[in-house]
Amino acid sequence: MKGSLFAGAVMLASSLLLAGCETATVQPQAAEESNLVQSSEDAATALVKQLGPNLRPDQPLIVASFVNVDHLDESSTLGRMLAEQMASSLTRQGLPVVELKLRDSLFIQEGSGEFMLSRELQHISQSHQAQAVVVGTYAIGRQSVYVTSRLVRVADNRILAASDYRLPMDADVRALVGAKRR
Repeated sequence: MKGSLFAGAVMLASSLLLAGCETATVQPQAAEESNLVQSSEDAATALVKQLGPNLRPDQPLIVASFVNVDHLDESSTLGRMLAEQMASSLTRQGLPVVELKLRDSLFIQEGSGEFMLSRELQHISQSHQAQAVVVGTYAIGRQSVYVTSRLVRVADNRILAASDYRLPMDADVRALVGAKRR
Protein backbone atom coordinates (compact mmCIF):
# COMPACT_ATOMS: atom_id res chain seq x y z
CA MET A 1 0.00 0.00 0.00
CA LYS A 2 2.89 2.30 0.89
CA GLY A 3 4.49 1.52 -2.47
CA SER A 4 1.41 2.36 -4.51
CA LEU A 5 0.85 5.53 -2.48
CA PHE A 6 4.45 6.51 -3.13
CA ALA A 7 4.09 5.72 -6.86
CA GLY A 8 0.90 7.81 -7.05
CA ALA A 9 2.63 10.73 -5.33
CA VAL A 10 5.58 10.49 -7.74
CA MET A 11 3.23 10.46 -10.75
CA LEU A 12 1.30 13.45 -9.43
CA ALA A 13 4.50 15.39 -8.75
CA SER A 14 5.87 14.49 -12.20
CA SER A 15 2.75 15.65 -13.98
CA LEU A 16 2.75 18.92 -12.02
CA LEU A 17 6.40 19.50 -12.90
CA LEU A 18 5.80 18.73 -16.56
CA ALA A 19 2.79 21.02 -16.62
CA GLY A 20 5.01 23.81 -15.29
CA CYS A 21 7.34 23.31 -18.27
CA GLU A 22 4.57 23.79 -20.81
CA THR A 23 5.27 26.77 -23.02
CA ALA A 24 2.56 29.28 -23.76
CA THR A 25 2.04 30.08 -27.41
CA VAL A 26 1.91 33.84 -27.92
CA GLN A 27 -0.37 34.74 -30.77
CA PRO A 28 0.90 37.72 -32.72
CA GLN A 29 -1.48 40.63 -32.42
CA ALA A 30 -3.14 41.70 -35.61
CA ALA A 31 -2.11 45.11 -36.88
CA GLU A 32 -4.55 47.86 -36.03
CA GLU A 33 -7.12 48.13 -38.79
CA SER A 34 -8.60 51.35 -40.05
CA ASN A 35 -12.31 51.89 -40.27
CA LEU A 36 -12.39 54.33 -43.13
CA VAL A 37 -16.16 54.67 -43.30
CA GLN A 38 -16.60 55.28 -39.55
CA SER A 39 -13.70 57.75 -39.49
CA SER A 40 -15.28 59.75 -42.31
CA GLU A 41 -18.67 59.61 -40.58
CA ASP A 42 -17.16 60.87 -37.32
CA ALA A 43 -15.32 63.69 -39.11
CA ALA A 44 -18.49 64.84 -40.90
CA THR A 45 -20.45 64.74 -37.64
CA ALA A 46 -17.75 66.84 -35.95
CA LEU A 47 -17.95 69.45 -38.73
CA VAL A 48 -21.74 69.69 -38.45
CA LYS A 49 -21.62 69.99 -34.64
CA GLN A 50 -19.13 72.85 -34.86
CA LEU A 51 -21.26 74.74 -37.36
CA GLY A 52 -24.46 74.81 -35.38
CA PRO A 53 -26.63 77.70 -36.60
CA ASN A 54 -23.91 79.05 -38.93
CA LEU A 55 -25.05 76.70 -41.69
CA ARG A 56 -27.98 77.67 -43.90
CA PRO A 57 -30.10 74.62 -44.75
CA ASP A 58 -31.24 76.22 -48.04
CA GLN A 59 -27.73 76.57 -49.51
CA PRO A 60 -25.74 73.54 -50.63
CA LEU A 61 -22.25 72.39 -49.77
CA ILE A 62 -19.59 71.11 -52.14
CA VAL A 63 -17.06 68.46 -51.14
CA ALA A 64 -13.72 68.48 -52.98
CA SER A 65 -11.33 65.55 -53.24
CA PHE A 66 -8.86 65.42 -50.37
CA VAL A 67 -5.29 66.08 -51.47
CA ASN A 68 -1.81 65.11 -50.39
CA VAL A 69 -0.56 67.86 -48.05
CA ASP A 70 2.93 67.60 -49.60
CA HIS A 71 1.58 67.91 -53.16
CA LEU A 72 -1.60 69.98 -53.19
CA ASP A 73 -2.21 69.22 -56.85
CA GLU A 74 -2.20 65.48 -56.18
CA SER A 75 -4.90 63.19 -54.86
CA SER A 76 -5.28 59.43 -54.72
CA THR A 77 -8.01 56.86 -54.47
CA LEU A 78 -7.90 57.48 -50.71
CA GLY A 79 -8.44 61.23 -51.20
CA ARG A 80 -11.35 60.66 -53.54
CA MET A 81 -12.94 58.07 -51.23
CA LEU A 82 -12.61 60.37 -48.20
CA ALA A 83 -14.49 63.06 -50.14
CA GLU A 84 -17.16 60.60 -51.31
CA GLN A 85 -17.73 59.32 -47.78
CA MET A 86 -17.79 62.86 -46.36
CA ALA A 87 -20.46 63.86 -48.92
CA SER A 88 -22.52 60.77 -48.10
CA SER A 89 -22.37 61.43 -44.37
CA LEU A 90 -23.30 65.10 -44.72
CA THR A 91 -26.25 64.10 -46.89
CA ARG A 92 -27.41 61.53 -44.33
CA GLN A 93 -27.31 64.31 -41.74
CA GLY A 94 -29.77 66.31 -43.81
CA LEU A 95 -27.44 68.81 -45.46
CA PRO A 96 -27.75 69.62 -49.16
CA VAL A 97 -24.61 68.50 -51.02
CA VAL A 98 -24.06 69.21 -54.71
CA GLU A 99 -22.79 66.18 -56.63
CA LEU A 100 -19.73 67.23 -58.59
CA LYS A 101 -17.02 65.14 -60.11
CA LEU A 102 -14.21 67.65 -60.36
CA ARG A 103 -10.75 67.30 -61.72
CA ASP A 104 -8.13 66.40 -59.16
CA SER A 105 -6.29 69.65 -59.68
CA LEU A 106 -6.51 73.17 -58.32
CA PHE A 107 -8.79 72.47 -55.38
CA ILE A 108 -6.53 74.28 -52.99
CA GLN A 109 -3.84 76.77 -53.86
CA GLU A 110 -0.80 77.33 -51.74
CA GLY A 111 0.35 80.89 -51.40
CA SER A 112 2.52 82.43 -48.71
CA GLY A 113 2.07 79.33 -46.59
CA GLU A 114 -1.73 79.69 -46.52
CA PHE A 115 -4.40 77.63 -48.22
CA MET A 116 -7.00 79.26 -50.41
CA LEU A 117 -9.77 77.82 -52.50
CA SER A 118 -8.73 77.77 -56.14
CA ARG A 119 -10.41 80.19 -58.51
CA GLU A 120 -11.98 77.26 -60.35
CA LEU A 121 -13.52 75.93 -57.16
CA GLN A 122 -14.67 79.41 -56.12
CA HIS A 123 -16.35 79.85 -59.51
CA ILE A 124 -18.06 76.44 -59.34
CA SER A 125 -19.19 77.14 -55.77
CA GLN A 126 -20.69 80.47 -56.75
CA SER A 127 -22.44 79.03 -59.80
CA HIS A 128 -24.12 76.43 -57.54
CA GLN A 129 -24.76 79.03 -54.82
CA ALA A 130 -22.82 76.86 -52.39
CA GLN A 131 -22.30 78.41 -49.00
CA ALA A 132 -19.21 76.40 -48.20
CA VAL A 133 -16.79 73.79 -49.48
CA VAL A 134 -15.38 70.83 -47.58
CA VAL A 135 -11.69 70.49 -48.39
CA GLY A 136 -9.25 68.05 -46.92
CA THR A 137 -5.64 67.05 -46.84
CA TYR A 138 -3.86 63.89 -45.81
CA ALA A 139 -0.26 63.24 -44.79
CA ILE A 140 1.27 59.83 -45.26
CA GLY A 141 3.32 58.56 -42.34
CA ARG A 142 5.05 55.23 -41.80
CA GLN A 143 2.30 53.70 -39.71
CA SER A 144 -0.61 56.10 -40.21
CA VAL A 145 -2.27 58.54 -42.56
CA TYR A 146 -3.22 61.82 -40.89
CA VAL A 147 -6.36 63.46 -42.27
CA THR A 148 -7.61 67.02 -41.86
CA SER A 149 -10.97 68.18 -43.14
CA ARG A 150 -12.20 71.75 -43.14
CA LEU A 151 -15.45 73.41 -44.06
CA VAL A 152 -14.52 76.71 -45.70
CA ARG A 153 -16.92 79.56 -46.47
CA VAL A 154 -16.66 80.41 -50.17
CA ALA A 155 -17.18 84.16 -49.77
CA ASP A 156 -14.07 84.82 -47.69
CA ASN A 157 -12.12 81.53 -47.33
CA ARG A 158 -12.92 81.51 -43.60
CA ILE A 159 -12.67 78.11 -41.94
CA LEU A 160 -16.01 77.47 -40.25
CA ALA A 161 -15.27 74.00 -38.89
CA ALA A 162 -12.38 71.53 -38.84
CA SER A 163 -11.71 67.93 -37.95
CA ASP A 164 -8.51 65.88 -37.66
CA TYR A 165 -8.08 62.14 -37.39
CA ARG A 166 -5.65 59.30 -37.96
CA LEU A 167 -6.06 56.19 -40.08
CA PRO A 168 -3.79 53.25 -39.27
CA MET A 169 -1.73 52.24 -42.31
CA ASP A 170 -3.32 48.86 -42.90
CA ALA A 171 -3.28 47.02 -46.23
CA ASP A 172 -6.44 48.75 -47.47
CA VAL A 173 -5.20 52.27 -46.69
CA ARG A 174 -1.79 51.47 -48.21
CA ALA A 175 -3.49 50.31 -51.42
CA LEU A 176 -5.73 53.40 -51.56
CA VAL A 177 -2.81 55.77 -51.00
CA GLY A 178 -0.70 54.02 -53.63
CA ALA A 179 -3.28 54.57 -56.35
CA LYS A 180 -2.35 58.15 -57.25
CA ARG A 181 -3.80 60.29 -59.98
CA ARG A 182 -3.01 63.89 -60.84
